[in-house]
Amino acid sequence: MAFLGLLAGTANAASLQVAPVLLDLPAPGNTATITLRNTDVEPITAQVRVFRWSQRDGAERLEPTDEVVASPPVVQLRSRQDYTVRVVRVAGGPAGGETAYRLIVDELPRPNRTQGTVALVMRHVVPVFFTDRSASPAAVTWSASRHGKSLAIGAANSGDRRARLAAVTVRDGAGKVVATNKGLLGYSLGRSAMQWVLPARWASKSGARFTISGMTEAGPFNATLPMSAGR
Repeated sequence: MAFLGLLAGTANAASLQVAPVLLDLPAPGNTATITLRNTDVEPITAQVRVFRWSQRDGAERLEPTDEVVASPPVVQLRSRQDYTVRVVRVAGGPAGGETAYRLIVDELPRPNRTQGTVALVMRHVVPVFFTDRSASPAAVTWSASRHGKSLAIGAANSGDRRARLAAVTVRDGAGKVVATNKGLLGYSLGRSAMQWVLPARWASKSGARFTISGMTEAGPFNATLPMSAGR
C-alpha cells in the first residue's frame, strides 16, 4: 500500500538534520546539547525522547527512563532554523561504570499535507554515554555459531566501557573471507552480551576456528572466533 501511495502522488522529502551523532559525557559531566536543523522551506515539528539502552540475551533493548531528559521534548522548527536541545542526566550520584541511552529524534508528519502525497519523515537515533572515571576499558570475547545459512557472531564485553564495532570481516583457517560487514556492525555495551547475524559463504563444522577483525574507537582489532554447533 505504501508503494501504491508513492505512485499515486508526490513524496515529501525528509528535512530534519541532527548533530552531533553521538554524545559521550565523562564524569562529572551531566549535560550536553544537540542541534536540530530544518532544511525544508516549510516548518516542521520534531519530538525528542530518551530511552535506557541495554543488551540482554543477545538483543538490543530500549526502555523508558526518567534518569535522562531532553528539553524541550517537542520542537517547532521554522524554515532553515537551528534549535538547541539540552540533554541532562537528572539521576543522582555517579553513573557507575558506563550507562548507555538512546536519544530518538522523530520528525512528525505534517497534519496539513496535501492529499495524495506520502510523508517521508526522518528518525535519528543518537547514542548517549555517561562514563565514570573509574570505568574499565572494553574487553570483548567473541564466539560464533551457525544460524541457518547465516553466521551468528556473539560479543561478550566484560569491561565497563562500550566497544563500537565497524568494518568487521570473518575469515576461516585458510584466510578465506566467510562474512563481512563494511559499515557499522553495532555496539558491544559494557557488562553485556550481544549477537549479530551476517550472511555467510561457508560450510563449517562444530569446533572450527575462525578469525574476526575490524575497527573500534581504540583502533583495529583481530581475535579468534571459535565456532559452536548453532542451529
